[in-house]
Amino acid sequence: MKTYYLCGPTVYDYPHIGNLRPILTFDIMIRAQKYLGEEIFFVHNITDIDDKIINKAINNNVSEESISTKFYLYYLEQLGNFNILRPDKMPKVTEELNQLFLYIQKLIDNGSAYKIGNNVYFDVQKYSFQYGIVSGQKLENLEFEDSKITKKNKADFALWKDTKVGIKYDSPFGKGRPGWHTECAAFIDTYFKGKTIDIHGGGIDLIFPHHENENIQHYALYNQNIANKWIHFGTLNYKNQKMSKSIGNIIYPHDFLKQYYADTYRLTLLMTNYSKPINMTDELFEANNNLIEKYLITWNQFQLSAEFKTQKVNEELMKNILILIGSLDFANANKEIFALSKDKNNLVTFFEVMKVLGFLFPLKFLSNEIKEIYKEWLILREKKEEVLKESDILQKKVECVDHLGIASSSYLSEMIQEIKEVEKEILNKKLQLQEDIMWRNALCNVLIFGLFVIDEKNFGIEYWLKGENIILTPINSSNTVKI
Repeated sequence: MKTYYLCGPTVYDYPHIGNLRPILTFDIMIRAQKYLGEEIFFVHNITDIDDKIINKAINNNVSEESISTKFYLYYLEQLGNFNILRPDKMPKVTEELNQLFLYIQKLIDNGSAYKIGNNVYFDVQKYSFQYGIVSGQKLENLEFEDSKITKKNKADFALWKDTKVGIKYDSPFGKGRPGWHTECAAFIDTYFKGKTIDIHGGGIDLIFPHHENENIQHYALYNQNIANKWIHFGTLNYKNQKMSKSIGNIIYPHDFLKQYYADTYRLTLLMTNYSKPINMTDELFEANNNLIEKYLITWNQFQLSAEFKTQKVNEELMKNILILIGSLDFANANKEIFALSKDKNNLVTFFEVMKVLGFLFPLKFLSNEIKEIYKEWLILREKKEEVLKESDILQKKVECVDHLGIASSSYLSEMIQEIKEVEKEILNKKLQLQEDIMWRNALCNVLIFGLFVIDEKNFGIEYWLKGENIILTPINSSNTVKI
């Protein structure tokens, strides 16, 4: 079984879409690995007590719990909205305090941590030979801010804090709250039984000091690193600036979904090396949104084709792509995925790959009602061709009789009048067919290809075709369909 841990959010505010990058990328990777038969145990923590939460609670004159609960529930909601699988465990700090106490006590007992008042600090100097293994930093080259609390070394970090404001928790060390750097280390110790995990992930800004401090605690207890592999995600920039609440250039998930598909963001991340920064622009989102719409239309058309029920998944092609995804080789995987999307003989494989990777559009199946409308449309088009042929034959008869000029004028006149009556009947049939065809064509565009807008002014449906807006029918018409 593979063991994964990903640093989770501090739930003091709405996360922006950049905050979703790590968990969404993990989701893509894990989905691929699970399809290939891997068993995975995935832990993703929630920091529900922190200085930011305390300060916000004080500023809003509410409890810390009310702040953390609100934004924790919002985070869970966005996991659902973006089709992100729930991790196996999502421990909250405030619900795991006893485990934190035990972990801190183990560090005290083996001489790796010490108390000053109600504070507990990790003794970094004791493991200076190992400190910097994650970040590539050397302890002697690092500078630390002066602390108001006298510590053995400036580099020593808090495992338990004697807080002066906000909520305080009872502990064997005195009232206070946990230090951030020990939370993740304690959860890994609890849920993975002190073993080195396969992969530890988080934002690139967490490498130092957070991940460095996690690792040194684990090393102090078990004489081994906390993870075999670290995955650090690049920043998300918006219009050439790092997405940040302090700057104000953030995009919240709920705002993103007002303009774009959830699949659009998933596709954007899939098309980018996980460790590289992404410069988000409106143009990039629009381009990827259009690509998702193109895939959806292709998927709908494929469902209506004869190949839909006969085409088989190419397991070898699919396996090769998912192996690349599972190893986070998105660049080469994307080449293969793009080639599949263009291969009419392997469309079913393309859609199956996208479904496995968590895209939502391959889950949208056309209803039997829509398929029947499509069949009616095809039948009517054939009837129209027949009517056009009848009309052409009649026209040729008129021309032929007129050309010969051998019949009496009265006989000719009667013949022409008779032909014109038939032609009028055929024309009416033709016009009715055209109306029926237009309506069903419009329905196909609305229901299959999604090319529509609601026109409130005219109380009807408009659909877009070749750059033109066409009013189909008022809502009180018998042809109106509810969608």
